[in-house]
Amino acid sequence: MKRYVLGVHSGHDSSACLFCDNQLVIAIEKERLSRKKHDSGEPIECIEYILKEAELEYSDIDLVVRVNWFNSNELNDEYYKVFKNVIVRYEHHLFHAYAVTLVMDGEGIIYIVDGRGCRPKDNGEKSNMDIFETESVYKYDGCIISALEKKYAEHIVGEYKWGSHMDSIGYIYADVSRMIFQDYNAAGKVMALASYGRTNSNIPPIIKYDNYDIFSVSKEWLQFLNQQEFPIDYHSQLAKDISYSLQNEVEKYFEFRVNTLISKYKSNSIAISGGVALNCKNNGELMRKCNIDKLGIFPACGDNGISVGAAVWAIRELYHDRRKLKWRFDLGKTYSKLNQSKVDIEKIVDLIYKGNVVGIFENGSEYGPRALCNRSLLALPSKGMKDYLNMKVKKRERFRPFGGVVLERNIGKLTRETVSNDYMLIAVKARDDIIRTLPDLVHIDGTIRIQVVREDRKNTSIYRILDILERKYGSFLLINTSFNDKGEPIVEQPDEAISTAKKIGVKYILLNGIIERVMW
Repeated sequence: MKRYVLGVHSGHDSSACLFCDNQLVIAIEKERLSRKKHDSGEPIECIEYILKEAELEYSDIDLVVRVNWFNSNELNDEYYKVFKNVIVRYEHHLFHAYAVTLVMDGEGIIYIVDGRGCRPKDNGEKSNMDIFETESVYKYDGCIISALEKKYAEHIVGEYKWGSHMDSIGYIYADVSRMIFQDYNAAGKVMALASYGRTNSNIPPIIKYDNYDIFSVSKEWLQFLNQQEFPIDYHSQLAKDISYSLQNEVEKYFEFRVNTLISKYKSNSIAISGGVALNCKNNGELMRKCNIDKLGIFPACGDNGISVGAAVWAIRELYHDRRKLKWRFDLGKTYSKLNQSKVDIEKIVDLIYKGNVVGIFENGSEYGPRALCNRSLLALPSKGMKDYLNMKVKKRERFRPFGGVVLERNIGKLTRETVSNDYMLIAVKARDDIIRTLPDLVHIDGTIRIQVVREDRKNTSIYRILDILERKYGSFLLINTSFNDKGEPIVEQPDEAISTAKKIGVKYILLNGIIERVMW
């Protein structure tokens, strides 16, 4: 008899997922259905979406694991009464850690870094202190994880013009993000802007740490930031220098911490999770500067992955199931079955080579913030394409770089590094000839955030597009950016793909294997 476990997370970036025995069969973020980015609260629509797609009744679910924020006012306990077995948990870093075990091969060390996790009492500690997790370290034995280290910090409200603050890596990105872009969730913009900055002696050091696990954010830096005009114009050199200083110090801190963990726990297998794990520039630096055999990063490493971690925790610690867990990155609903033999890939390649931006919509949506060519916009990295995509299509800041997609066989043409990632979570250093010839794909710092398409994806549109593009025209990589309008989540349904393409000026979509021209 099959066992069904439903994982649910109700905080920001809320989500739900379903495991059937040891297989993660479906997962969806609330934002994809509500169309509100980083949406929070009970993901009831996600649960209903999952049950409908899996053709299950409430009574078929053996266990629901709800992960709630301790003082949330967005909960709906009444809804869950239709299920026969529901448990509520409040741990945060624990479930980040269990989620990332899906990308780990055997034993290793898990390092969690984000803005704010749960309180000590939520972790079962005998403490009523009103402090919150900022970093955690766990040991993974190939099945179960156990806590090794943990840092907590106070949540400070009302002292700074940008809002609240904590002494955590995630929060200092949020501090700068709000000061420059007036957006808590613009850490990716800060990371990109950093490459335009330089050392500025007027900016105080940010992070204080030592070999004895001491970590704090400099009061001088906080005061300096608080003294600046709000918001700081991102065009200014000051904004660029503040971003540079932050990114540079975080990279040095991570290098120190990871090397310390490798030495202390005698393991070269490292996995990282929490929202900070989305910093692809830092991830690339870790691979270059630390003695890591493999760096594990789950695609939904932010709070959207908490539901998966909760379900994995239940499978491992409640059901004592030690089987290898199976999963894939495209965990959304499939709206139409695709017959690749009938897809006119060559026509799509011709459209792209002629300078068109083409939307791709096929199979299930990707789980996590990266579009991995199931809900993507593809374009040739020709001269002027970066500006066109930023200004006309994505309607965003001109300085922001785009990711790329390449077949596994061609990685060596792009970079001399052996670092690569299937989920666009690591920035690699581009070869000199690539920097010269493809400036619209390479960021100003010489790196590219790249998605590698492996040989096991031969029966997908993106593999066939890249393969024919190379054989017919000699080009071996494309710009890959998410299929969405400014301020909106990635498209989930076919009608959203069509309406979004019209809004952003994309003429052609490969929609479930059929080439649709949506604009004339």
